[in-house]
Amino acid sequence: MVDWEKELREYIVRKMKNRLGLDVNPSEIKTVSVDAEVDFKILEIEELAMIYAFAIMKEDFEEAKEIADELKTRDCIVEIDVNDLEKTGVINVYKQPETSVVFIDIKLKVLPDGMIVDFEKQNF
Repeated sequence: MVDWEKELREYIVRKMKNRLGLDVNPSEIKTVSVDAEVDFKILEIEELAMIYAFAIMKEDFEEAKEIADELKTRDCIVEIDVNDLEKTGVINVYKQPETSVVFIDIKLKVLPDGMIVDFEKQNF
């Protein structure tokens, strides 16, 4: 499984330095957790898409299926497109009936041990 927690800690440290001028060591960030124990029906499509990306990243495929099912009830199509040569990917969410234009896209990095949200490109 990809070490998404380490990557997220490093991203948070960079953002704290850039935005707040704070020097924080990644080891000082003790806990990184993304728990989606909420009723998916109350979330916006954008929020569902990001939680879907984290579910894929955590390899929690049951949660990913639940979210994909909820998006389907909202007339959305979810696709994961991977470019093996560049080791990148994107989660595309299309809102029907307009399936030629991406409604939401979440940038991914494809690593040997899994996929991770590209926090820099996603401007998380």
